[in-house]
Amino acid sequence: MIDTKKLLFDLSNASGVTGLDGAVSVAEGALTGLGLATERDQMGGLTAVIKGGKKRIMLDAHIDEVGMIVTAIDGDFLRVAAVGGLDERLIVAQEVTVHGQKDIFGVFTSQPPHVKGESSDAVKLADIAIDTGYSHDELCRLVQLGDRVSFRTSAAEMLDGRFCGKSLDNRAGCAAVIAAAESILQAAEHPTVIISLSAQEELGLRGARTTAFAVSPDEAVVVDVSFGDMEGLKPTECGKLGHGPMIGISPSLHRGVTDALINAAKCGGIAYQNEVMGGATSTNADVIGISGSGVRCGLISIPLRNMHTPVEVIDIGDVTAAGRLLTQYVLSGGAESD
Repeated sequence: MIDTKKLLFDLSNASGVTGLDGAVSVAEGALTGLGLATERDQMGGLTAVIKGGKKRIMLDAHIDEVGMIVTAIDGDFLRVAAVGGLDERLIVAQEVTVHGQKDIFGVFTSQPPHVKGESSDAVKLADIAIDTGYSHDELCRLVQLGDRVSFRTSAAEMLDGRFCGKSLDNRAGCAAVIAAAESILQAAEHPTVIISLSAQEELGLRGARTTAFAVSPDEAVVVDVSFGDMEGLKPTECGKLGHGPMIGISPSLHRGVTDALINAAKCGGIAYQNEVMGGATSTNADVIGISGSGVRCGLISIPLRNMHTPVEVIDIGDVTAAGRLLTQYVLSGGAESD
């Protein structure tokens, strides 16, 4: 049986900036351990099929993370650009791993406050560099332009079921999908389920677009993260950690799938929250829904604090509940036909 906590540790700690496959390898190991055959696509994502009935339901969660790419070797330092929507306010003095000829420890430079003065302006990524301790000649031997850089953070369990780490956007969703796959495999009857751990979401929802076109599902449920309750956010703008996954309600989502998800939560006794959006969801649901001739699509989000930082925080109970909700939805047959 899958240990969701251990899986989260392994997924969070693995490298997964677009171009790196550490997280994909972890997920691949978990899925093959369930007896599923996996396939890597040309975008860098991972798929597996649970064969069943005629209806084809796609369960998608993106597996990539925000990070950086080396743009220049500037003396004894490295210059980088963002890969995905990086929050540049947090960059100064962060520890990183440069994935060159070997993994190299580095830190972002930081001007001492004695020199910087009293300016409160946020430092821009282009204005700082990574210090690895290597000389220019050694860097030229070990690092190439285009090598990826990821945050160097170790996942940690917090009090009261909370979990902290990098890339929980969206390894939390991946863990929920993998847990659902295990439960669905144990059922005597179920629809055909396509597991999609898609790549390049942080670069514009690219991987899910091509995967959905390739597998042509009848309907899909996307699992991602959304804003968790914290200081500075209105209760109407976020979900509460520990109160269950958030079910998306939006004109861009299929009403029948949304209703079926809510019904599945109620029938399964699974706590959930509503997340209402006025249009696009800014998740893979936006591109899966318009793939091919159209796919009926729903959305489940896991509340998360400190999005796009190395210290994202979730509640493990929300992850396991999301997995249970996916299972209940699939075993209930999904949405009714239009």
